[in-house]
Amino acid sequence: MDVQRFIQERRPGWSRLERLLEQAEASPDWELGKDRLHELLQLYRQASSDLNQARSKTGNPELLGRLNDLVGRGYRFVYRRRHGERMLRALGRFFRYQVPRTFRLESAAILTASGAFLLGTLFGFAAVIVNPVNGERLIPREFYTESPRERVERIEREEERIDTTEKAMHFGVSLYTHNIQVSFLAFSLGATTILGGIWILFLNGVILGAVFATYTLDGVTTFFFAWVGPHGALELPAIVFGGAAGLRAGQALLLPGDRSRASSLRRVFPAVWRMMAAAAAVLVLAGLIEGSFSQFSAKTVPYPLKIGVAVILFGSLLTYLFFRRLPEEGV
Repeated sequence: MDVQRFIQERRPGWSRLERLLEQAEASPDWELGKDRLHELLQLYRQASSDLNQARSKTGNPELLGRLNDLVGRGYRFVYRRRHGERMLRALGRFFRYQVPRTFRLESAAILTASGAFLLGTLFGFAAVIVNPVNGERLIPREFYTESPRERVERIEREEERIDTTEKAMHFGVSLYTHNIQVSFLAFSLGATTILGGIWILFLNGVILGAVFATYTLDGVTTFFFAWVGPHGALELPAIVFGGAAGLRAGQALLLPGDRSRASSLRRVFPAVWRMMAAAAAVLVLAGLIEGSFSQFSAKTVPYPLKIGVAVILFGSLLTYLFFRRLPEEGV
């Protein structure tokens, strides 16, 4: 093999591949463009062929070292970038199609969990309306330190609690960590006892209904909806979703029917996993909203606007999960 002639003939392609790889490693694919990406792929294949040929014909360490480095860089870009793109496409397909389809197929569990939560909310609201003293009995002590009207007046009088991005992020992290714990508790109790999951959803509904009633009796209902609505529009459904996933898992574990428990759990695992993944994602978003937008008083964001945002968020979530058309090929 004439090494010098081989290098002279192939060097322009290697140099061009090096320049394209430098550009590709520093830029997203869309900036590099389709034509240059195609050229890079062709040059990579040619360089791989040149490396194989050089290995079989010569032991020149300088030539083999350069080609090894070049082909290695090309391999990392072509195959690892493609793997990353496949992962992103799979993640997009998971949330765009698989999650909504699962929720529609598991509507019975979701309706059961929703019913338990709503019954609790109605019970808590009615108990406080009938006898306001029940508010102190049903609402945790840490949430009952002042009357709703006093709290509203204090919030409107004081400076905003969240006035920097850092505060919003810190507060949001603590909130969605807590909310994920509540959702997981509903899931675990549902998965191990079924009735325990229904009870914890009912209990959370009771607390919400009782709090709502105290604000209603104090004449600050608008504040309640504006304060709880933006994050509650996502947070409360997500907790219900976690409970529903637990009920589905509990049904498979405790009421497997003709199947073995192992077989029954394997059958429902994909649905349970998708429901919990969706609940966690929604809770993170709810925590970020609660740590920032929900905390603004009327001095910063008018309450009708906050309530409008809550309605849009809740409607968007329901549309995404239950009413958007899902093409068959995307599922």
